[in-house]
Amino acid sequence: MNTTSAQTSRAASEKSALQFLLHGGSDNEFPALSSTISEINKIVASESESTSRLTKTILQDVALTNRLLKLVNTVSYGQFGGKINTISKAVVILGFETVRNVAMTLILLEFLQNKSQAASLKDEVIASFFAGLVASKLSAGRNVRDSEEAMICAMFQNLGKLLATFYFYEECQEIAQLVSQDLNENKAAHQVLGISFNDLGQEIAKSWNFPDRLLVGMQSLANERIKKPYSELDSLNVTSNLANELCKIAATSSTTDKDKALKQLITRYSTAVAIDEKQLSKALNEGLEEISVRAGILNLPTAHSPLLKTISQWNGHVEDAAPSTKDDGMLGITPLDTAVEAASDTESARMDPEAILSAGIQDVTNTLVVEFNLNDILQMVLETMYRGMRFNRVLIFVRDGKTNTMRARFGFGAEIDRLLPKLQFPISFEPDVFHVSMEKGVDIVIEDVAADNITSKIPAWYRGAVPAQCFLLLPVMINGKAIGLFYADMEAANSLQVSQRQLSLLRTLRNQAVLAIKQKQ
Repeated sequence: MNTTSAQTSRAASEKSALQFLLHGGSDNEFPALSSTISEINKIVASESESTSRLTKTILQDVALTNRLLKLVNTVSYGQFGGKINTISKAVVILGFETVRNVAMTLILLEFLQNKSQAASLKDEVIASFFAGLVASKLSAGRNVRDSEEAMICAMFQNLGKLLATFYFYEECQEIAQLVSQDLNENKAAHQVLGISFNDLGQEIAKSWNFPDRLLVGMQSLANERIKKPYSELDSLNVTSNLANELCKIAATSSTTDKDKALKQLITRYSTAVAIDEKQLSKALNEGLEEISVRAGILNLPTAHSPLLKTISQWNGHVEDAAPSTKDDGMLGITPLDTAVEAASDTESARMDPEAILSAGIQDVTNTLVVEFNLNDILQMVLETMYRGMRFNRVLIFVRDGKTNTMRARFGFGAEIDRLLPKLQFPISFEPDVFHVSMEKGVDIVIEDVAADNITSKIPAWYRGAVPAQCFLLLPVMINGKAIGLFYADMEAANSLQVSQRQLSLLRTLRNQAVLAIKQKQ
């Protein structure tokens, strides 16, 4: 066992598992995980928060951003139509809650995979995710409003056990020993950890600001016969539990006992849900197919998963024929196109700036031809600039007729929430670069704010608020009048490297903003 596991196991004996985790565990990663998930849930729960706030939180993690965009463009989300290239559009099209659910799944999986060295621990992660996929399949056509919610509830039902496995490995071995002696797993966990796996997961989820719906949906049902659900929320909880129990049966019972095990499961849930063996088997097969689609995006090591192999064989799932190992002269040699494709997948976080800019332009174009919210368009434009050019921060100034000022409206990047309230200036002309850009309708790049020929043209309000040493300005002109101003910066002087092609794409994005504003006037 590694040093971290030993430290956490000793810590668990000194105070309860729950308190240990609520106080940050033994590393810096768990508090960061907790903070991110908690912040996302707060934003979604608030009626006053905007698309911008949720987008900002997700964009802080480049890997999360890229994986989320990949995932929402799989066939699973095909019902929403069209390709989604920005987080801003994902929030608009899919909705706050769906994006929240996808993001939380990705964040937890990434965290748990980083924690799991042993193959058995990796299978615990795969088991939870697979149960979630099966729940989403079982929810189809039933009284469950959102299949993505069913997936989250089924997956996070195992949260307590997963966290205990990774932080209290020795104690979990002791719990497993007690379970092998026919002690109920939750009772065994309470005996060893001072809290059941179910309660541990619930309390951590509460600290992460999970909404009540998800907390109820992920509750374990302990009754011998499951009661009839009297609400949609009850149905969500039943679906979550049914999926987990089905997956556990498929993973632990023999193929010879399959019919008996399924009949027992159907009998247990007969009052709550009308389902037969064929439908259960179909949900498992569809889950196996779905996890193979998502595995590459999520970096899940499913190819050699003992768990998935067992479930596949148990359910009679037909797998693709294994590649031949016959030496045809290419054994051990990787074709160039295969190597290039693999490299492309692993380096998705470093996508070509022009590809990101072009994809964002397509997102805006597709949104402009339907009914749209102007703020959503402006956020898509800003996000595309930010991700594509890897600016330190981007924002847009908007003309405020009441105060006769240009005010920073919203943006993305470093310290943006702190800076936005500070960034405003009078519209009346001053001989500085901001007014020159607006007065003449000219795009401006300042490579070094401290350069002798520039320093006098940098206004005091800017120097006092922003530490960036270089920036660019793209005015938004309507009928010869500046009604907005896009701003993007980098921390170090002379670090804004913008090619002619990239500048052309940035101008296209600005022009799309102009078109959106004109359409709304």
